[in-house]
Amino acid sequence: MSRNPDPELFARAGAHVVTFDRPGYGASTAQRDRDILSVAHDALALADRLGWDTFSVLGVSGGGPHALAVTVRAPERIERAGVAVGMTPHELIDEDDLIAFNREARRRCLEGGRAALESFLAEPASQMSADPVGTLVAAMEDAPPIDRAMLEQPEVRAMIADSFREAFRTGPFGWFDDAWSLMNPWGFRLEDVRTPLRLWYGDSDRNVPLAAARAMAQQLNVESFEVIQDAGHAGWLVHEERILRTLLD
Repeated sequence: MSRNPDPELFARAGAHVVTFDRPGYGASTAQRDRDILSVAHDALALADRLGWDTFSVLGVSGGGPHALAVTVRAPERIERAGVAVGMTPHELIDEDDLIAFNREARRRCLEGGRAALESFLAEPASQMSADPVGTLVAAMEDAPPIDRAMLEQPEVRAMIADSFREAFRTGPFGWFDDAWSLMNPWGFRLEDVRTPLRLWYGDSDRNVPLAAARAMAQQLNVESFEVIQDAGHAGWLVHEERILRTLLD
């Protein structure tokens, strides 16, 4: 689930934005063996239901690889494709560039596999429904100051609370499966992505480090790569209207 704290933003941008729950989130049934590419089938089925022969796609954070997967599945249907602070393959990341929470999750996954990863995520997952904002703030305690400042904004906190409660309302498996699938082969190679891409990354992001994003970009067909100054992982939200207009122009 994704939305901007500004309820008028999509209308101002003239954007008809459609999102959906990946398996395990919200009311969607978990699909525990899924990979990144398999979720693209759901996106295309939704576009078919809406009657959209062609469309633009934007992937944010963990949605970034899923947006790439849609372009792999149906490149002929993509008008424009963008990725904002999208995750990279884990092997491109220097663990010292990550916040402590993500660094430990990565270590657990690589050393102990799926069971170890889910054991680590289980405690924060159990707290999400009761205190989604507090749980996220705790996980981001060593994030860049600009990210922590954004988490203090009332409208951002309200958006986080609504989104995370909805995402976790039937359990943690959407998050567990996302974390596992992002840390493993995505179901496609970066060189399989042929669609020209527009990329946006924060210069201070420690969830998706800029160095890893640059390394990924070298293997993609990149039309533009914008480094957002004085921005962490959440800084793209300030620029979302402009990003949407770029993809709709």
